[in-house]
Amino acid sequence: MEVIIKTFEYARPDKFYLYDLSDFHIGAVHCDEDKLESQVGEIKGLGKQAIVLGGGDYGDCITPNDLKRWDARILAPWLLDDMNNKLPVWMRSNMDNIGPGILERVDKILSPIWGSFVGLIEGNHDDGIRKYNHYNFMKELLKKANKKFTVPYAGVQCFVILHFVRKGSGEAHDIVIHARHGEGAARTSGARALAVLRMAQSTPDANITFMSHLHGQESPDIPQRLTVVRGKIKARHALATMTGAWLKAYMQGVPPSYLERYGSPPSVLGCPRIVINPDKGIMTLEKAGAF
Repeated sequence: MEVIIKTFEYARPDKFYLYDLSDFHIGAVHCDEDKLESQVGEIKGLGKQAIVLGGGDYGDCITPNDLKRWDARILAPWLLDDMNNKLPVWMRSNMDNIGPGILERVDKILSPIWGSFVGLIEGNHDDGIRKYNHYNFMKELLKKANKKFTVPYAGVQCFVILHFVRKGSGEAHDIVIHARHGEGAARTSGARALAVLRMAQSTPDANITFMSHLHGQESPDIPQRLTVVRGKIKARHALATMTGAWLKAYMQGVPPSYLERYGSPPSVLGCPRIVINPDKGIMTLEKAGAF
């Protein structure tokens, strides 16, 4: 488990926009790269007001050694042929180079916003390719992210402390995030909400709880937490949510995903964001979705 502390200066009117970007599964044909790139564009437009935590499973990273999930038919077209005209045609496929091929694609998509990241959590797919193929995807991704910026490794779960300091003043506010990639295979919305709730209740000091992996955006209500601050009783507000996904579980015209084969519910595409007003001490959860 890792602890990351990041300091932000703010003026009274400032708002910050917190995103947990996770479960891209880039490399699978079912990944909605267009939607992900649109989200990256939105974040880039926010400049220094954007705060991003990577939640894991950036690449699908499934290889032939993973007998349970491997299916060559669901590889993204660019992974089958990266169209590098400097190479012989027979060498342009990344079928024998899945990890590095996916790595380059993830870096290309996220490079406009690497400077907004406060950390990168490791997902089970990111670690799976290390175990099955001795390719350390997370290490290589961190090297890409840290070429121009400082983006720390956030483990499989972490605490992130956002330390907000008002310009020209000693006033400061901390927001504590507890985030993990997650685990399990909860099918119903209630089961997923309970998974997030259990996680939130295990860390009562966290203002925000993020859980990924299950491709939903369930956000159970967290009971107000009674505490004492400088000798005064105070009720603390907390938020908890699952972080969505960018992998379609069901898609026409292509082979079925492993999620469809397992009977998983449709993924909730996109990610929620939390709007933070440090001066007023207000956090607002906004969910992504389309009709």
